[in-house]
Amino acid sequence: MKRYIPFIGMIVFIAAVLWAGVYIQQERQQQLAAREMYEKERHLVVYSDMPGQVNQDLAAAFYKDTGLRAYIMTMTEDELQRAIRNPKENQLPDAVIASEDTLYAGRLQGAFIPYTSYVTDEVPHELKDAAGAWIGLWYDPLVFVINRDYYNMGGSNINTWSDLLTDANMVISFPDLAATDIAGSFLCEYVELHGQERAELYFRSLQTRIGAYSKTMAPVMHRVAGGEAQAGVVDAVTARQYRFDGAPVFVVYPQDGTAYWLIGAAATRWCSDEEETGKFIDWLLSLEAADVLRKNRMQFNFANSAIAVQADSKQQGPVFFKTVKHYNDKDRRAMQDWWIRTIRFGRDG
Repeated sequence: MKRYIPFIGMIVFIAAVLWAGVYIQQERQQQLAAREMYEKERHLVVYSDMPGQVNQDLAAAFYKDTGLRAYIMTMTEDELQRAIRNPKENQLPDAVIASEDTLYAGRLQGAFIPYTSYVTDEVPHELKDAAGAWIGLWYDPLVFVINRDYYNMGGSNINTWSDLLTDANMVISFPDLAATDIAGSFLCEYVELHGQERAELYFRSLQTRIGAYSKTMAPVMHRVAGGEAQAGVVDAVTARQYRFDGAPVFVVYPQDGTAYWLIGAAATRWCSDEEETGKFIDWLLSLEAADVLRKNRMQFNFANSAIAVQADSKQQGPVFFKTVKHYNDKDRRAMQDWWIRTIRFGRDG
């Protein structure tokens, strides 16, 4: 029996070598298959603070229209800002979709590279970075909403912010200017435009007509539509949602200017394919992207002229405050604190 042991050992050794060779070959084949799959499904990585369902639908529509894949990672605004400062090595972004504040901060950090095209050339200068570091896509302006009955009895004369003070008996539903970013932006721009002293007088006078402040926009619509208030101030996307559902209100763009919340896009310095990233940014300004947003009940105004601006109930277009927006998050919070002390609770002055 012992004389067969070397022979058996040789057989085991040969079998082990053959098995190892087969295993290595299989590993190589799997690696090649994985590489082929990766090349087949090569995709852009996009950071976005838009809602998850919107991001998913945008990615699906982009692939359907172009055959190009985009993996859109949903984040909160704070998460996105942190991710731009310190992105993960295995998920470096090619592009971001974010608010103007986040895009402005990213530009200062050197996170973006310039991108321009014939599509982005159609975006007005006030809705994009002067050096092309980011492009405005969609914006949501503040608007007046007026109860239908009141509108037909003289409320149609409301066209400007000062018009809100003309009827001493009118009850106004108004957003809490310290509760949301868009309301805080309106406060900063109004003060920048009129000066703090005149702004204080205006907001004090307005407060005597405000039945209730709202921390979100939906209660404003409920009060105006239900007749509890004759007029209100909300963002246009919320107003359009309620109008679509049959709320008895008219929507009016303030003709002496308004603030807006801007969402834009940028190509990052980690971008692996500038051409495909540019195609994605251009596509976000397309009718197909507008259809995705409309499906998700987010009827923004588009920044480029290729898509018609949504007119108000008087067939008027939006007018922007002529300001330079020279404030940051810290400045906005300080202005909101001033409004709380001086206007909301009247502790100063």
